[in-house]
Amino acid sequence: MATTTTTILTWLLESAGRSPGFLIGGVAEDFGVSARLGQGREFVVEADEYDTAFFDKRSKFVHYRPLVAILNNLEYDHADIFPDVAAIQRQFHHLVRTVPARGRLIVNGEDKYLAEVLAMGCWTPVERFGFDPSLEWHAELLAADGSAFRVHHRGQALGDVQWSLLGRHNVLNGLAALAAAHAVGVAPADVIPALARFRSVKRRMEVIGSVDGITVYDDFAHHPTAIATTLEGLRAKVGDARIVVAMEPRSNSMRLGAHAQALAPWPGTLPR
Repeated sequence: MATTTTTILTWLLESAGRSPGFLIGGVAEDFGVSARLGQGREFVVEADEYDTAFFDKRSKFVHYRPLVAILNNLEYDHADIFPDVAAIQRQFHHLVRTVPARGRLIVNGEDKYLAEVLAMGCWTPVERFGFDPSLEWHAELLAADGSAFRVHHRGQALGDVQWSLLGRHNVLNGLAALAAAHAVGVAPADVIPALARFRSVKRRMEVIGSVDGITVYDDFAHHPTAIATTLEGLRAKVGDARIVVAMEPRSNSMRLGAHAQALAPWPGTLPR
């Protein structure tokens, strides 16, 4: 989710004429590269809690000192580094403390672990996003597969998004990016139309080809939740069509078996 959110935010700033710099953990199809310096004031960085180096076990993101930070979700991962969720939450709180009072935190308002992080202490203005209408930013689904949704900010409808991405998780990615762009002075109504032209990131539900009615996708999702939400979006798109998944467990957490319990129920959740 971090890669897609970072790429959407970069695209929104580019569409607003900001010419941002960026560092993304994937190749953005609209730019053809994963990093550039840019000509504008903004620089968008994808960040996570993995350690910095073998000689510096602090999470990478504590070094970045952002003015605006998106906290998209928090789950147990990186079992080779962290013993439990609480250890990851401590690192997220270190990040929260680096964001200045004049900055902004854009936080998934439906993530209980992130709520617990903020409860540890937060001195930066917070705007929450999600599907709950009580949040500062909320999305109203117009299509079950997430390909269309309405953006609301503080109870006001700002516009409708129709794009090529699928899944509720990508709706949240887009909503978070719009909130972050707004935090640096970009009017959402000015850039919502640009999402219709957004082409995502390579290996994020990338269509490899279609033959005899069979479409092959390539997706990088490597955490059980990411895989599940991706497949839910695809299921909403294809209806009862058969879905066949070939998964390669590449992350350290997967190889260590940390997610074995989460993976076990899946065969029964994908009918046909």
